[in-house]
Amino acid sequence: MAVQTAGPHCDRTAVATENIPAGTVIVQCLPLAQSPIIHGPAKSTCFRCFFQEGDDDLSGRRKKETLFRCARCQIARYCSKECQMSDWNEGHMLECQFYVKQRKIHHNTSTSDQESGIPKALMLRAFAALKLLRDKQAVADDSMIKDAVSCGPNHFSSLAVSHQHHSPSKANGGLNSPEMKIVKSIMIHHAIGKQKQKQKQKDSSSDEHAAAAAQIWGYNDDHQHNRNNNDETPKKKLFTLDQALLRTDDAFKKNNFGILDALHSSIGEGIYPCAALLNHSCAPNAILRYKLDNGDVSTKRGKGGRFHPPLLQIVACRDIAKGEELTHSYVDLMLSTTERQARLRQIHGFTCQCKRCVEGDCLISLPRDRMLWEKWPLEHRLHLIDQGASHGQGNLMKIDLETALNQCNRVERDRAAILDCMELLTGQAHQCMLSDDVEEELNCLQSAVNLWKDKDVDWWWSPFNLPLYSIRSQYFTALLANQKIEEAVDQLEHIVSTLIVAFSHVQHHPLLGLQLFTLADLYAHRGRAWERKAYLTYIYAKDIMVITHGVDHPMVLQLEQKISEHTKA
Repeated sequence: MAVQTAGPHCDRTAVATENIPAGTVIVQCLPLAQSPIIHGPAKSTCFRCFFQEGDDDLSGRRKKETLFRCARCQIARYCSKECQMSDWNEGHMLECQFYVKQRKIHHNTSTSDQESGIPKALMLRAFAALKLLRDKQAVADDSMIKDAVSCGPNHFSSLAVSHQHHSPSKANGGLNSPEMKIVKSIMIHHAIGKQKQKQKQKDSSSDEHAAAAAQIWGYNDDHQHNRNNNDETPKKKLFTLDQALLRTDDAFKKNNFGILDALHSSIGEGIYPCAALLNHSCAPNAILRYKLDNGDVSTKRGKGGRFHPPLLQIVACRDIAKGEELTHSYVDLMLSTTERQARLRQIHGFTCQCKRCVEGDCLISLPRDRMLWEKWPLEHRLHLIDQGASHGQGNLMKIDLETALNQCNRVERDRAAILDCMELLTGQAHQCMLSDDVEEELNCLQSAVNLWKDKDVDWWWSPFNLPLYSIRSQYFTALLANQKIEEAVDQLEHIVSTLIVAFSHVQHHPLLGLQLFTLADLYAHRGRAWERKAYLTYIYAKDIMVITHGVDHPMVLQLEQKISEHTKA
């Protein structure tokens, strides 16, 4: 593993210990705990391996149209008895208790009640996994738990938290809720064990039981320390269970990971302590990808070694030099610097100082004539693939990425007026869709796009701005759904050009690769006149998705097949 931890005052960074080529899997790890999305548009998902209903099996199992439910809680679903049995010991035993008791409190538990309980259920799954590892540690050696929690046995007690994590309002509103009382009760009973529960009234107090639960999280044991900024000597601080849960809940919000499928859609949430070592950058050198159950990874946890939980892989998205810090992005890189900074401060509590956030340190080449910007990024990349030479190199200029994405010559009130009009038009388009008025729906979306397109000497916006990208995406979806292929291709070319600019500092981004795959398919659908363009776009998509998805991913194999077919043609 080409990472090391370093830094004063227990600050942790991940650093490359050797030169790392783009596409290298730097480190991979299974989650300490995981939880799928249980409601919404996502398919029903196995709570352990994230196998989804109706999906083709990549590891030898037959396709399943329906997953079976846990008989007790009626919420957790599984693809096999193997996954169910493994998941019970790995965390569902506590999660199941929570959902059963939550139903008793609310009588008829609504969908919103179940969704609000997911973070608490995930916390219980993590608690069960830590308890299991500590029990094994008691009869083995300390390396076992360090293998599972790469930051050490006190990972959660040492994670960064907000200064407001201990506020009275949060404590009263959160820890005294019926659901949180259930969580604490389950943790305490699980921490002391079945044998000790029989003697708890005789041998120990409730405070001691709560302290045992806090110690499972890594608080108040021999390894847990706090450092004072003015004193390098480790100082021990005792935490109550309430304080431990407040800190852990706050750390969860900052350090958990959204699990994404191959289409870059969120399907769940996981706790990956090894990946929490990586700091944020808006110009990252690594990306995260998730390898869902393919049957080739064994795990020390539980009996279900073949069908494993989602495997997180940290992948170099560009060449990384020895000694360079490894980073990935905590936020959507399509956002403007102002929006990214606001989100980072709100959720993670820091202000980013990466090269993209410092004006002038993240540059991109674009034509000097701004009227040529719209589809130039895509045309330029395809020309490079085809001819191996730059397209119009002599007429290019270097421009800051933030300026390229947001440049305009209008005041903010003009932009606000356009956004208001765009919102009105998209609302009208939605109503037309509901009433099956396709023509008027498309007219409304086209009008919303055209709000940003008018150009003259006194009126100009960057064609790569985020609101325009957003409305183009809606318009493209509507066009494709109504088989307006020619118009859909035009919009997708604009969308892809925007992504090329927005992700120019990342070099390989899964969203760009996926959109290129779709664009190439649409080119191919248009007939022989578009075959060359389809072929070049398939190559461009493959170059990206080999990095973002992996050389053996089914979508990459499909791309190789399509490239081969177009080569023969």
